[in-house]
Amino acid sequence: MATFLPTENQTGFFRRSVILVFGVLLPVVISLSACSLAPTYQRPEAPIPARFDSSTVPTSKVPEGRSEPLSPQEHLFLTAFSTSDDLVPLVERALANNRDFKVATLQVEQARALNRIDRAQQLPSVNASVQRFRQKFNDPSLDARYGQKLSAATIGTSDFELDFFGRVRSLSDASRHRYLASAQGQRAFRGALISEVLRAYVIDRAAAAQAQQLQNAYLDTLTLLNLAKRQQDVGTLSEDEVNLQRSDTEHSHTTMQQAQTDAAAARNALQLLTGYAGASPAGKVEELANPNESLDWLNSLPSEVLLERPDILQAEEQLRASNADIGAARAAFFPSVTLSTSLGTASDGLGNLFDAGGRVWTFIPQITLPIFNHGRNSANLDLAQLRKQAAVADYERTVQSAFREVSDVLTARNALIERVRSERGLGIIEDERVRRATARFDAGWEDQPRLLSARLRLHRTRIDGIFAQRDLALNRIALFHAFYGVSMNAPATLGKKS
Repeated sequence: MATFLPTENQTGFFRRSVILVFGVLLPVVISLSACSLAPTYQRPEAPIPARFDSSTVPTSKVPEGRSEPLSPQEHLFLTAFSTSDDLVPLVERALANNRDFKVATLQVEQARALNRIDRAQQLPSVNASVQRFRQKFNDPSLDARYGQKLSAATIGTSDFELDFFGRVRSLSDASRHRYLASAQGQRAFRGALISEVLRAYVIDRAAAAQAQQLQNAYLDTLTLLNLAKRQQDVGTLSEDEVNLQRSDTEHSHTTMQQAQTDAAAARNALQLLTGYAGASPAGKVEELANPNESLDWLNSLPSEVLLERPDILQAEEQLRASNADIGAARAAFFPSVTLSTSLGTASDGLGNLFDAGGRVWTFIPQITLPIFNHGRNSANLDLAQLRKQAAVADYERTVQSAFREVSDVLTARNALIERVRSERGLGIIEDERVRRATARFDAGWEDQPRLLSARLRLHRTRIDGIFAQRDLALNRIALFHAFYGVSMNAPATLGKKS
């Protein structure tokens, strides 16, 4: 059996190698592994009130970036929807503070960045490199034949795909259409957010008005209970009748408390949308319903105008992206041609790296033809075609939903207008009835219980009127949302008061 005994030169070589590795390379590796370019983490400040019994944030932070001004369509509708000056700032605060809208905006920016990445793949990337290559053998004969000592500085590109069959172009087109779809989705979310703020505003104003009417009704029933107790004391009213009045008073008190709870919940919902910033709204629900607004011309509009809606445009861009994916899947069946090339200088040492006569260049074309991949390319093509069919169905469903949304809103509008007008007529009748009862009571011709009963009937009528006005105002908001983003040439403008 042969035994290998290293020579003195070989032993010195190994010793120097170990010293080089542990004395130079190891500290460098450790220092690089300890380096981090990640930013310092800071927990975001919670955008909520400091205490549960507070309803405002001490300092409301506006999200960084450019402001989002209202479009002419949005501003026109808001100023026509309410005469109160607090509605436009309320919507602007919602656009600035709502986190869902911020996420939608950032998703658009992410899609834009991905599109830039995909577009960059259509062009070659040029890189500069400097390398030192050394290969040494312990055997002198092998080292004399195969040993290398080379320094090189080059500039060039590697693995650039020559897009003869449009695969990279199709992928770039798909990415661009997905970016456009995200932008349209952000527009659709913006319209939905504005509509949601308006709905919360209407519900808050209606709930506050209802709570006020129920509080007035409770005070009147409490007065009736006190009168009933005095009548019982003088023997003109039985205990059963007093208990019946007491039950009505307790029921009125419970209803009032529930209405106040609903009003507080409506206020919390509005503040959540607007970022817990700003003063409380002061508009009146009767100002938000406009039964005299003439929108009959909307019924004669062609349904094709709905194709301008952001959600439909989003679905169409998704369909275009799926169509581009089919092109990329088809191109995978054809050869892939890549090119790597570089130009630079090389020598056996760094000192004479840029001396004359050391020019070096490489040119490495490569053609890859798929032969057998267990049907993966066919499956990818089938998947792309199925996704396009699903995108077509989703586009058609979005169009149908938009048409139904507009049709339902327009159909319900006439009935809501008649309901508001009817409730207003009943309110005028009950107001006149209470006025006459008050006059008779002041003249001593009518007792107080009859006056209080007339006032209670008036409160109920006003509450019914508040509900009718709320529903008509919500219908106006739904109409705004249904035509959001649609440009219409019409004899009247959506939201304009007559």
